[in-house]
Formats: sequence, C-alpha cells, structure tokens
Amino acid sequence: MEPEEYIFKRSHSQWTIAVQVAMILVLYVVLLYAVSACSALYSTELTKRNSTGLTDAVTWDSHSLFIQGQRVFILSAEIHPWRLPGNPDLWADILQKVKSNGFNTVSFYVNWAVHFPTPSTNNGKGDFQEGTYRDVQRFIDEAKKAGLWLIASITKIIAKNQITDGGPIILVQAENEFSTSTNNNIYMQAIIDLYRANGVVVPIIHNDQHAGQAGNFSPDRPGTHVDIYCGDSYPQGANKWTQVQAIYYSAHQNSAPSNPLCLAEFGGGYLLGWGGAALGGTGYEKFTNDLTDASYENIFYKDTYSQTTTILSIYSGCLEECKVPNRNNFLQLVLFGGTNWGQTVEPTVYSSYDYGGGINENRIATPKMNEMRLQGLFLRVSRDLLGATLLANGTNYTSSDQIHTAELRNWDNGAASTAITTTLLTVDTSLGRITIPKTGNITFNGRESKILVTDYVFGSTTTHILYSTAEIGATDYIVFYGPVGQLGETVFRFESAPTVSGPPTVQSTFASDMLTLSYSLLSGSQVVTVKNGNKTVVVIVLDKATANIWHAPVIAGKGNFGEFFSIGTNQSVLVSGPYIVRTAKISGSTLALTGDLNGTTPIEFVAPPDVHSLTWNGAPAPLTKSAQGLFTTTLKAKESGVTLPVLSKWKVLGSLPEVDLDFDDSSFVTADQTMTNYTDLPVLAGDRVLYSQQYGFYGGNLIWRGHFNASGLETAITTTVQYGFAGGYSAWLNGAFLGSSQGNATTTQGMDSIVETSTNGGKEPRGIRGFAIEGANTTFGTWKLQGNQGGAGSTPDAFRGYLNEGGLYAERIGAHLPGFSDSSWTEGTPLTGGGVFGAGVNFYRTTFNLNIPDGVDTPIRLSVTPSAKTSNFRVQIYLNGWQTSNFVCLARWNSTPQIYQYIGIVSLVAGRRRCIDRRSPDSI
Repeated sequence: MEPEEYIFKRSHSQWTIAVQVAMILVLYVVLLYAVSACSALYSTELTKRNSTGLTDAVTWDSHSLFIQGQRVFILSAEIHPWRLPGNPDLWADILQKVKSNGFNTVSFYVNWAVHFPTPSTNNGKGDFQEGTYRDVQRFIDEAKKAGLWLIASITKIIAKNQITDGGPIILVQAENEFSTSTNNNIYMQAIIDLYRANGVVVPIIHNDQHAGQAGNFSPDRPGTHVDIYCGDSYPQGANKWTQVQAIYYSAHQNSAPSNPLCLAEFGGGYLLGWGGAALGGTGYEKFTNDLTDASYENIFYKDTYSQTTTILSIYSGCLEECKVPNRNNFLQLVLFGGTNWGQTVEPTVYSSYDYGGGINENRIATPKMNEMRLQGLFLRVSRDLLGATLLANGTNYTSSDQIHTAELRNWDNGAASTAITTTLLTVDTSLGRITIPKTGNITFNGRESKILVTDYVFGSTTTHILYSTAEIGATDYIVFYGPVGQLGETVFRFESAPTVSGPPTVQSTFASDMLTLSYSLLSGSQVVTVKNGNKTVVVIVLDKATANIWHAPVIAGKGNFGEFFSIGTNQSVLVSGPYIVRTAKISGSTLALTGDLNGTTPIEFVAPPDVHSLTWNGAPAPLTKSAQGLFTTTLKAKESGVTLPVLSKWKVLGSLPEVDLDFDDSSFVTADQTMTNYTDLPVLAGDRVLYSQQYGFYGGNLIWRGHFNASGLETAITTTVQYGFAGGYSAWLNGAFLGSSQGNATTTQGMDSIVETSTNGGKEPRGIRGFAIEGANTTFGTWKLQGNQGGAGSTPDAFRGYLNEGGLYAERIGAHLPGFSDSSWTEGTPLTGGGVFGAGVNFYRTTFNLNIPDGVDTPIRLSVTPSAKTSNFRVQIYLNGWQTSNFVCLARWNSTPQIYQYIGIVSLVAGRRRCIDRRSPDSI
C-alpha cells in the first residue's frame, strides 16, 4: 500500500503576536453506497487494543479510540443543558448545529443543584422531571437523534444510555483537574467503584491540568487510575495573541503513552468577570471576533492534530492571566454557553455565559463554526491520520527557516502527516523525496493554517493523490480550498493519461504517471472533471470563503446507530449555501434536506446519479444540473415579519416592605442555630449562626430582620457580612436607611460601621458572620430570615425551581410569573423619568407581543441603556417568569460590561410578560 502523508506547517516570523500554521485540509465525501476510502483501506489492526474488560464496544490503543472496531476521531463540543432552560425543544436546535458543523461528540456536565435541591429530593432519586430543563434523558435522546456521541458525568442515567445498551454514551468522566494524594486516591477510587457498581462499562476518563503533564490517575502510573488519561489546555492569551504550545505530544508520551492523546478541555473562549471588558454588547465580542475567532481555531486546533491528538473537546475558560483576584482556580466552560439565569451564576461572572463560544448565547452559529466544519469533515474521513506517529519536527523540511514542520506517519499502511507556513516543502512520497510545489510557493496569509496531504487515496474509485498544496474535501468528488489569491497544486497518480476538462484558470499536465493540476484560488468555485478509463473524479476548487458555506450532511443508514458516520453509515452529500443543513435523506430520486436559511440563498449540491429532485424543509425546489453533475437552485427564506414592540404601559409596586418597623415577619424562618459546619469560617460575633444555607436558602436576595429592645444607650450596630464577588447589601434601622455595601473589600459608611468580608470563592456561606450592638448591654433577641418562597425544598414554582428567584417581596408573591394580576398596582416606569428614588426596591411589569411567524427563528435581545454609574443600581429582569439576566451599575467598581440581555432561553408565546426589579442600594 502506498504511503499517505499529511503536512502541518507554522511560521516563526510572527511568534510575538501570532503563530502562522499551515495545513492543507482534505475534505472528501464518498457518495452512493461506497465506504469512505480511509475506512476501506484500513483493516483490523494487529497492535494491542485496550478495553475496560467489560465491553469491546469502545476500545483504544496508543493512537485513538475505536468504536465498534472503527477508529474514530473524537471532536467534542461542551454543552450544559440547564443553561438553556425555558424550552427543552431548543436542545435539538443546538445539538443539530453542533453536528452539522463538524463535531461528532458532545460532552456535558449535570448541575447537581438543580436536580437535588435537598439530599432527600424525590426520596433521594433527584428531580429529572420530563419536559423541563432537568430532563437529562431528553437531552441524551436528542443527542442520539442528531448522531452525536456523548461524554457524560452522571451515574445511574449513564448505564442505560451507554453504547452497549443502544445509547450514545461512549466515555464517562470521573473527575476534573484533580490531583493524586493519599486521601484523593481513596476518593477517586470510590468514584470509579461507584460508576462500575451502577453499571458503567465504557471507559472512564480523567481531565488533568497543565496539558496533561502531571499524569494524575494515569493508567501508566502506579496506584489509582482511570482507563484513559486526558489533559486540558488554554493556549491563547486572555488579552493578546500568543504562540502555540509544543508540549502535548511530549506530555502524552511521559504521562500516558498507552493511551491516545486526549485533550478533554481545550480553549474555545474565555471567562469575563465583572468589569472584565468595556461597557457594550455582551463583553465577549473581544473573544468571538479576535482572540478565539476562526483564525485561532485554524492555528491552535490544527496544531494539536500535528501532535497526534485524536480526542479533542472544545471548552471555553480562563487562563492564569484572567483569574479573578483571590481565586485559586479557574473555570472550564463551553462551545455553547447559554445564560446564567436566576441563581445559577457563578459569583465572579455575570448573566451572559457566551464566553465567545462557536454558538453564541442567542443560539447563532458564528463564523467560528465554519472553520470547525471544515476541520471536522476532514477528521471524519481521514482515518489513517488516527493511527499516525509523530516522527520528527523542525525547520529542515522547508526551504525557509521560518517554517516549522511536524511529520507524522502511519506505520500500519505507510500513511504520514506534516505541519508548516510559507515556502517550498520537501516530502517523502511513493515516488521518492520531492520538493513541492513544482511552480511557485506555498503561501500563508498571516494567521492561517493548512493540512497538506501526500499519497492520499480516496473514494470508491480509489483515486491516488500524490500531493496537494490546497486543503481537501465518487463518480468521486473531492474539494480543495484555500484563501483567495493563493496558488494551488495537486498531483494525481494514474497509469495512463486521463482526460481533463475544466476552466482555463486550471492548468493540467501529465508526465511520468502524474497528472498535475495548477490553479489560482479565485472567488467562488472552479470545477474540473478528470476521466481515466471507468474512473471519474470531479475536482472542486474553492476559495476559503466559499468553502465556509459547504456542508456534508450524513445520509442515515439502517440500524440503531444509522446517524453515526463510519459506524452506521458512510454516505453523505455535498451541499453549498445554507446557514445550517440539519438533515439529509434520499428517498427514491429525491434528496430531502432540512435546515435554516438567513436570506435568499443560491444552493449547489452533489448527490448520487439517481437523484433528480430536491425538497427543502418539505417544499420542492426547481433544479438545474451542470455537465459536471452539480445541481443548482435558489431558495428564499421566509420574511421574519417581526416588528419589535415598544415597552410601555408599565405598572409598579414597591417591593421592600420589610424595612418598616411594623412589618409582620412571623412567617419568616427563625434563625436560632448556634453550631455550624463551616469550621474554617466560624461566627465572628454574636450567639447565633446567620448563614442562609443552614436554613435552606441557597441564593438570590436574602432578608434578615433582627429584633432588640433598645435602652437608649446604644451607639452603633456592627455587622460582618459574607457574600460573593458581585454581592452587596443595604441596612435600615426602624425604617431609616443606614448605608450599603457595593462589593468593596472593606467599607465604613455613615454613622454605623458596616464591615464586610468577601473572598469571592463561591463556596463560602452567605449571610451575617458577626453582629453586635455597641454602647450598651443590649443584645438581639430574635433573628428572622427570608429567602425564596418555600426555600430550596418547597418552592411553589416547581417547574422553574428554587434557583430562579430570591426573597424579595415581589418574588415571594409571584409577581414575576405569568397570570399574576397587577390591576391594583400604580402606573410607573423604570425608564427615563422613572425608577427608584432613594434606597429601596421597585418591581415593574409590562406586557408585549412579538407575533413571530411560524417557521422563523428570530433571536431577540433586550438592549439596556444604563444611567450613569453614579446612580448605583441593580436590575433583575424576568421574562414569562424566568429570571433571564441581571444588570449591575455601580460607581465604585467596574460592574457588568453587558448591555445586550438575551431573552432566547424561554419559550416565546403570545402575551409575553416582562418584569423588572430595580434596586438602588444607596440614598440619592
């Protein structure tokens, strides 16, 4: 078998600001019922495969994972189901977008707080209510329908959804960024044993910090270990471009050489804390449009492939540079972040969980997903790359010392792979060592990466490409692409001269059994037909902008895993034009496509010869067929017809009656505990524990009322308050406002001392750590506490759950819920001319209709134009009962940068009710 070579390149010339990596991406699609070339060429390995000993459905060797005996590159996207809570139907939308953009796997966590408000929830079985954001089984089922494997981290639900039982779960994660020690080893073994006791038979993985250099719980180290060891990496800078990291391969060889190289948490975006960006947008535009944009993916992801990574999961997160002060760890986040609704927010960040992910908070697939689709389609079919070994790297492969190259070779069949930047390249081929291209140079435009292939055999015709300097995609069709204006050269091997027909911009020569195609990459597509005996190859040459709108949806096969490429099917079609292609099905002579358009769209597609007609979302479309076999048509998108309403006719209710001396707090919880399990944060003063968690309140607005009988000698009341990074509080005495805190480390305000402690870690108690009355022997007789109505265990709104609301009066009476009658409220506005005058809380309500037509998905967001920071206010926004976002505008610190508040997390139906709780912590 002839050797197959891939070439990976990067330039040293701009390493101070960016690394240029060159890779020619090969994208090809096997049509009809032909098995993909790499799958057909690859036979059962003779090398040892590892297994759990409980199943051979998922096995592995030192190169890659095997699923049902087939090598599969795991390209995974992280999604958190609870961050899209209002309408579980939208899970399918997100998962289909992930699949259509090149990914074949989703990794997901489960937020235990939403399933177990208390340890005894549902007799200890937890709350997984069908039809809600807690319906984990629904999420798993939607992933399987989309043809996505799952990496999970939940126990009993896993067992019945493993691949061995017909489900999509192939891997289970035991822990995250957890180090070995005597006690930690005991805990880790208990986790592993718990998984196995609950019926988990697939491999168990662990994600380690620092690119997997430490080897914690690696199966190649003594002691407690998992089956497959993984590392994480956030190689890009938080505020400027940086260079790629060349440590993955060496760390893998040192820590877990018997495993495939697994990066289970690789940076796809970053965290932004309060004040982490200038006011405007969501704040995350700095990542989406620059630091972690498509160019970042093009360089940094391909670099991992050049180091033999075959399990890659895309997260978003934070490097050391963007740590929040006083925090000792950093977050791992997601490809689709969603929204920090209600109290699900981590205390150092704000409402948006966008993080610059490939799919933004409003469910829009950004240009980053085009790059991922091109990479994912290449990885999907280039099976020989999955068995390759890194042979060497350096600058000796090229005519320029500015180019760095890594050479990979598959020893089972001779296939090889290399990586670069701008120059001539020397490669080993089946015809010996040659320098390519024959004419011109390989060109890279700034931040660019390419994958170059040699001796690449593809399609049902087993056509042999000796080499190509453009990135790839039977008759066989193959797609090459690169930036517009660059030159490309592709050489095929044929035993006799073929017949070549194409545009004059593509030149062909044949000599020594080699057909050379030389071309300029022009805007649009160039089609060349190559016929040799009974073989026909159609070469489609695209500039990269055009390649970004090409898709290769899977034609589902039969059986339980028919939607999973290489396991249940090897058939797909090529489609150009749509924003999203969700599904493709061939029925008789009709290709049925479903998907999304974002305007009137020219469509071009390649399908088997017996296909003569097309339907798009069920409607027939007229077709024209070219001589090369490509069909064309034009599809028109529905007009959105959405006229955004004016938010008017507001009603208002004062929502802090608790400050009144005569307020009846008999229904509040009596805070009378004297002991706490927070041994590292004991009570500092006073005879009672006033930590809200000990009374069943775990987030949101909290209200304490302390009662004492005054003697007249009192001079001050001193409190020490514990809360999160973005927390704050205000204090009143007999209805008189004393002062407030806005989140500073220590502050003294007015005549009374108000001292706060905030370590910003998120796990500390929330409440009053100490209290005392000065100037007399007076003590507090009673303390009362109120959080969300019913606490965590008995919230009246079981659908949204206890994390959706807090303890404000309006929240407790359900004023944020649809159907609440505000007929007795007065008119008032939170907008210009209205608002809160003086320290206090107002709650505003209004109603509007959007009238979105059927079949139109229109992302909607609320744009907030804030008052000056000197206004000092906080806002909670509810839509149809869901607390969708928070807005903080404070003078003392840079608060939220977010002025776009996404409202797409809820099911939008007629009669939307928007509520705004506006609070001013200071006197004005």
